[in-house]
Order: sequence, then structure tokens, then C-alpha cells
Amino acid sequence: MTPSSSGLEQSEIDAIQELEQTSRNDTLLKYHDICIDEGVIEQDVDMSYFSANNVGEWIVELIYQNNIKKLIMGATADSHYSEGMVHIPSTKAEYVFRHAPHCCNIWLVCNGNLIQTRAGRFEHAGSAHSYSESSSSLHSLDSAPIPYGGAGRAERVTQPHALSSSEELSARGFESMYYEEQRRRLEIDELKREKKQRDKMRREAEDALSSSFGVSQILYNEEVIRRREVEAELNRAKAEIEDMKRVQKELEEQHYADCRLLEMFQKERDEAIKTTEELLRALEKGESSIPLQWSVSNEPPQCFICPISKDIMQNPHVAADGYTYEADEFRRWLNHGGEKSPMTNIRLQNHNLTPNLVLRSAIKDWLQQHP
Repeated sequence: MTPSSSGLEQSEIDAIQELEQTSRNDTLLKYHDICIDEGVIEQDVDMSYFSANNVGEWIVELIYQNNIKKLIMGATADSHYSEGMVHIPSTKAEYVFRHAPHCCNIWLVCNGNLIQTRAGRFEHAGSAHSYSESSSSLHSLDSAPIPYGGAGRAERVTQPHALSSSEELSARGFESMYYEEQRRRLEIDELKREKKQRDKMRREAEDALSSSFGVSQILYNEEVIRRREVEAELNRAKAEIEDMKRVQKELEEQHYADCRLLEMFQKERDEAIKTTEELLRALEKGESSIPLQWSVSNEPPQCFICPISKDIMQNPHVAADGYTYEADEFRRWLNHGGEKSPMTNIRLQNHNLTPNLVLRSAIKDWLQQHP
């Protein structure tokens, strides 16, 4: 048996051959025990086997070497037996049947039935074995019917009769070996079929796994691409929300600053209108041009005080937050890193300053009255 001819790996062939050798040794030991139990002298029980490509040639050689006179051999496997079998399916049995020495009586059996016999021919007279004795069937196989209908066989097949004790013992041993060998071969064939089936199932499983892995990989790649797209879209949405929040915050700050500026302008406008009305009323009465409330108190009005320096402003200017500051003080505030309003602590929209001429005129009049 070779890997190329059997389709098996060398390791598998070695395992099968080792199994065959173990089974063969067990069979020979069983045959030895049977012979001993039946009273055969142990020295007469020969246990040997040969390994060759053509088993039939070795059987014939064994017959010649040991001068075997009687041989019981399987015609074919029991599974191939059919009612009325005539021909010998086994090439090994056919070879032995044709090439064994003429002095050897041969019985070919299958499934407990005698298929064919070949009578030994002796050249010397007075032989203990006659033609009829050499062509008798096995007593152990008499329980099954023996077919006689085959052409070219009637002249060689005779009516069965009981064997002698030595013949029966030999027949039992050969029969046991024959059936044991058939069982062993069936086991080997079954192992081969099981291995072939397992290999087929393994290949199918591998193919299915490979196909499943390919589909899973495609689905995984598609899922990764989809998640990346979703993450990119989510990041864009987050960025837009952050921009909207920033713009909203800036608008709120701008709105707050605008409201504060509007309030300051309204307050300064109201104060300017009030001061102008008082000055006009004083002029109409012929009084001093200085408002009465200014002459009563020496403290300057709070609107004359710079929120930064806390001194009376000389050059008042309105900043982006709507409050009025001394121009130089506010510029100094900006130069020292001030980015937020000194009054509201809100980031200034710009650093522009607008002169507050009405307030500067009022401060100038107040300072003249309070040197």
C-alpha cells in the first residue's frame, strides 16, 4: 500500500499496517489456543505469517515448504456470498486453487458453505488418502446447504461426510483464522470509510467556515464604514451645535452690552436734560448760571467720577460697554491686558471711545464753581 495508490497519508498507512499486524498476531494466538485446547501437541502448532504483494504466491510457497496435504481457504468475503455460487471471485483463492501442488487437497468455503474442492492426486500406491476422502467437505460447514448446480463442478464436488478428529481440528483452526481475518479486514474497511467520511465532513466544514468568515468579514467592513460615517456626521453636528452656542452666547453678551449702553445713554440723556432745564430756569430768574444743587454741596456728582481712577474726569469718553471713563485711564486699562468691561466684566466688543461732550461741559462748569 502506497500513498499514491491508496490516497492516504504515509502516517495513516503505517497506522493501518500496525493495526493489521496486531490483529494478525491476535488471530494466530487464538488459533494456537484452540489447537492446544483440542489436544494438539504444542510443537505441532506452527504460527508464522508472510507479507508480500501477491499473497497467493506465498500461500503456494508455504504449501510446498511444509508439504501441506490439506488446505481450507476462503473463496471470497462472506459479504459477497450468493446462493448457488460457483465461480471463485477471489483472485488469491483462484491462484492457490490452480498452482498448489497436486498432492494438496483444497476446500474453498464462503459464509459457512463449501464452494469448490480440489482432490489431491498421489503418484504412489497405497496412499492413506483416496479421491473421495480428499474431496469431502468440512463437518463444521455441514449445517449450511452446499450448492451443486455449477457447470464444470459436478465432477469435483462429492457428497459430504464426517471428518476425522484431526481433520475436524484442523478445519476448526482454519475456519477460525479465516473468519477472524475477514472480521479484521472489514474493520479496516470500516475505518477507511469512516476516515474518508470524516475528511469529507472536515472539508465541508472548512469550506462552510471559510464562506461564513468571508460573509462575516464583508458585513464587519460594511458596519465599520457605516459607523465611521455616523461618527463623522455626529462630529459635524456637535461642531455645529458648539458654533450655535458660541454665536448665541456672543449675541446674548452683545444684547446685554447694547442694553447697558442704551440705559447709560438714556440716563445721561435724562441727566443732561434735567441739568439743562435747571440752567435755563436759573437764567430766566436772573440767577447765577450754576445750578442750585451744585452750590449747596461741595461733593461732585457721581456721574463726574471715573469708575477706574475714582477721580473727576477731565476728558470723559463713552466705551463699548456704555459707561463713561476718563480716556487716558481706559486706554491704560486696555494696555494692561484688560479685555472686559471694568463695570460689567463682559468682554468688550471693541476698544472704541466716543467723547461725552455734554458731560465734559457740565464737569467744566462744576469745577469753575468749586475751584
